[in-house]
Amino acid sequence: MAELIKSAVLFDEETHTYTLGDKQLSGITSIIKRFIFPNMYASVSQAVLNRAAERGTRIHNLVQLWALGILSDEDIAELQPFLDALSNAGLLQYDSEYLVSDNELVASSIDLVCTDDDNNFILCDIKTTSVLHIEYLQWQLSIYAYLFERQNPTLKVHSLKAIHIRDGKCAIVDITRLSDEHIEALLNAYRNGDETFDNPLHALPEGIDELLKQYAENEACLSDIDQVKKVHDERKKALQAAIGDALRSQNMQKMETDMAKVTIGKDSVTPKFDFKSFVQSDIYKQSPDLYKDFIKETTTAGRITITLR
Repeated sequence: MAELIKSAVLFDEETHTYTLGDKQLSGITSIIKRFIFPNMYASVSQAVLNRAAERGTRIHNLVQLWALGILSDEDIAELQPFLDALSNAGLLQYDSEYLVSDNELVASSIDLVCTDDDNNFILCDIKTTSVLHIEYLQWQLSIYAYLFERQNPTLKVHSLKAIHIRDGKCAIVDITRLSDEHIEALLNAYRNGDETFDNPLHALPEGIDELLKQYAENEACLSDIDQVKKVHDERKKALQAAIGDALRSQNMQKMETDMAKVTIGKDSVTPKFDFKSFVQSDIYKQSPDLYKDFIKETTTAGRITITLR
């Protein structure tokens, strides 16, 4: 296996800063939060954030100690779901807290660099949040991959994965890599001191403005047609009632002329099955299996709602 190239950037764990000589580089997290998710934790209290940070730091420290081979038996037991998940996924730890940088703007440490049975490199980030923020992970791990390949020009990143450790369980989730063009655009926004960044993942589809314009024109036409139809529908009902009244006044149920044939049908009662009441009834609840063969499910396509402004 190839030996990973070590960066000359230094990381100060106490101040959480990256420096190259006299120059301080930015971490990836601050760039992503500034340009992509500026309000990511705006609704979360500081106390909750502090507890989450403590939990995350502990897990990261345990993983780092495990990678160094100095983890106690007690701590290994706490980390067992993580170890089992790695084994089941066929991932082998190759390096931990591997620092990557462009030696100009940014630097960061990758939680785990792993390999598989085919000696492919897989970059992993460990998360302990209640829910994985997939888009955030896409940006984070894609930047890692971008920097990793530039620091190691002969190597390629095979895939990206999030390792989600929570409540004594561990899941490994595949993360889709973003294009280098997206990453370079983000880094250029930071380099140029831009105030904002147009997230390409949220870019409007090509031609959508013209389609919406045509939709609005069609809606206007339909509105005009609906107004005319409404007037004539109301007149139709009034004329039907008048014709019916004329026949009933002569005790006639039907008539036929050169112009039309008119028939007044008899009133009828149509039974309707109240499915909602049925499934809420004690009869159904006590023996639902008796009725499963008579209940058929159909799929209705999700409705597209367009509100014009």
